[in-house]
Amino acid sequence: MSMTRIALAALMGLVAASAMAQDAPPYVGQWAVEGPDACRDGGNDDLKASFSTTAIEYYASTCRVVSSRRLSKSGNDAHRLKLACEGEGVKVSRDVTLIVLEKTGQRPDLMLQIDAATWATLTYQRCGQ
Repeated sequence: MSMTRIALAALMGLVAASAMAQDAPPYVGQWAVEGPDACRDGGNDDLKASFSTTAIEYYASTCRVVSSRRLSKSGNDAHRLKLACEGEGVKVSRDVTLIVLEKTGQRPDLMLQIDAATWATLTYQRCGQ
């Protein structure tokens, strides 16, 4: 394979990876309920959560994303997720809204998780910020 073809293949791979990263909703990543201290190694694992486009992993349970719908036509900040959750011997279906608040000089990246049935709200701070 010529160097030109290798370079072209590498460039195409970078472009594809970049496009996939841009398409990921803003809630994807590691978050913690009580801010950055919970993100540190040795912090309370009960307070950490990992969000992806296919699942949300909490300390003692995992929720599979059954469907996801962006709520805002002008932005990518709010999504409604239908979840199938399982943990500690219990299976439950849930609908949640995830809203990522833009990072500002006064505030780190925050995410609100609102339960559609109970309106219970959790506030997460992105880890690694």
